[in-house]
Amino acid sequence: MTQLAARPKHSYPCTYKGFRLILSHGRIYGVPSFLDLEEILDRGRLTTHPAVLSAPRREELNELIERFDVNEYEPQFVGSCGEDNLFHYRGDFYGVPRASGALDLNREENRRAGVLRGATRAELEERLRGLAGAVPVEFAGWLPIYEVSGNCGRHPQFKHTADPPPGYRFTCSPPPRPAPAPPWRKTIGRFLGGLCRAAAGLWLLLAMLLRPFASLFQRSPGCTLRGRLRVLGVLLRLFFRLRRNGARLGPTLRFLRSRHYRSQLLLADHRGLVFLTSMPYTYGQNPWLIEIEDPTTLFYPFVLNGQTSELRLAESPYFPIVRTLLEADECRGILTHMKSTAELVDRLFRSDTIRAKITCAPLGVPLPERWQRHEEEDPDVLHLVFINSWCQIPGNSYVRGGLDLLEAFAILHVRYPQLRLTLRTTLPPLDAHFHRILESSWVRVINRFLSPEELSDLLAESHVFLLPAARVHIVSLLQAMAHGLAVVTSDGWGIDEYVSHERNGLVVKGRYGKVSWVDEEAGMLREDYEPMLTSDPEVVEGLVEAVSRLVEDHELRRRLGETARRDVETRFTPERWNQGLKEALDKARGVY
Repeated sequence: MTQLAARPKHSYPCTYKGFRLILSHGRIYGVPSFLDLEEILDRGRLTTHPAVLSAPRREELNELIERFDVNEYEPQFVGSCGEDNLFHYRGDFYGVPRASGALDLNREENRRAGVLRGATRAELEERLRGLAGAVPVEFAGWLPIYEVSGNCGRHPQFKHTADPPPGYRFTCSPPPRPAPAPPWRKTIGRFLGGLCRAAAGLWLLLAMLLRPFASLFQRSPGCTLRGRLRVLGVLLRLFFRLRRNGARLGPTLRFLRSRHYRSQLLLADHRGLVFLTSMPYTYGQNPWLIEIEDPTTLFYPFVLNGQTSELRLAESPYFPIVRTLLEADECRGILTHMKSTAELVDRLFRSDTIRAKITCAPLGVPLPERWQRHEEEDPDVLHLVFINSWCQIPGNSYVRGGLDLLEAFAILHVRYPQLRLTLRTTLPPLDAHFHRILESSWVRVINRFLSPEELSDLLAESHVFLLPAARVHIVSLLQAMAHGLAVVTSDGWGIDEYVSHERNGLVVKGRYGKVSWVDEEAGMLREDYEPMLTSDPEVVEGLVEAVSRLVEDHELRRRLGETARRDVETRFTPERWNQGLKEALDKARGVY
């Protein structure tokens, strides 16, 4: 009988050559020492952070650690220029405002607002000196309230903050992370939480009313006593202003609470213009402007996308609240990349004051160097790609038409065996019917985080981009167009502002008037996402027809892809967007 030797047993967590090793998600992860392990775990970045290594076995992870080049992932401090610290990171140089604190440049979203990049140190310093007199605009997407609101402050839509228009510079000034709470506080907190739950209704009312006053005596990183008094005063002023303008007491209190008092405290000592993303999370303690894609997010969380088909928004108790907020002197601008939204906001509020604050400009994205040229007339494999939302919420794949796409591909794959479909999504709950389609057809599912470089490679290697969505999803659409893909999309709201049927894409009917449409009389974007939870035969038939044409007609595929890329090069450019952004910022400052 063969005698087997004992195998060493590894206990976790442990360390190896400066890495903290953790066993999780069926793999072993190595976190380098320059990262904050607690923050990585608290924010769920263990599986997505590019500097975190992972392997199925300890021996393999040890080999990865041995080959790990810390200089590739740890930014190297190389000096300073004015108010910025300079870092060398992955071949480029970055200027990070000292007010931003320590930023992890491995995270792509941290290389945006306030952070400038240059190919050389000299180029970066020249850019920084050119911004010496630039007007700072605080990008507030870092506020904690945005993290629980779809994390829209970090959405790729706001990448433009990394390259602001002339004369301006976005800043990003989150306070340092607070020290961990001592263990005894958690124990007392659980006890008090139990008492609070026992009298939940009374506690919620008291918490809503007393929290602003109690905050005067609490420590809060980055907030002075003067700042707290200022926010409290602004909160009370807004409360009475809303009541004078006809807002009911209950909705007023709920609305003020939804602005997240702690987030507002974090901006308490800031002076100057603040840039908000999608939702107007403010009491008006600073002059502000907001960028939106549709009017519905102005009412979040009391009115939600996909649930407005029968809503009489003008009769909502939150309508006078939002109108008051937008008419206030502190609101300096409403910026949108949708012409339809600019018109809807005007019709919805019917206010000359609000109308004067609206600026519209088409969004733009940079052109990638690598793109799909459709050079092969009859390739052995033709790649179709479907991409879920940036935040990768599984249910969002329904709203993007994932079920119709699977039904259509089941037909297409039989007709054209050379087709391959890539789904970049975490799969939502699916019926056995759709699982059988996945099992029997050539479908690849990528449900992990993709870096911007990996996503760009995926698009460049694909031929057809599929977006049979309920409505426009602007970044995904423009990225596919910029990569030269032949786009097959739907007639959902807003898409026609960027895609024209037979010119730079193919448009499948079946969404407009059913799941999204404009109510001109009410000034509303009406949406009903419930039909997206089942496949639509009209959309499925349209997808099959459109993709079949692209498979059989190489010239059509090439022409649509080239026209789409040319449109991004000439119409949907960062430069044109920045012109609109500058107009909005100038208007916000009263500069004409």
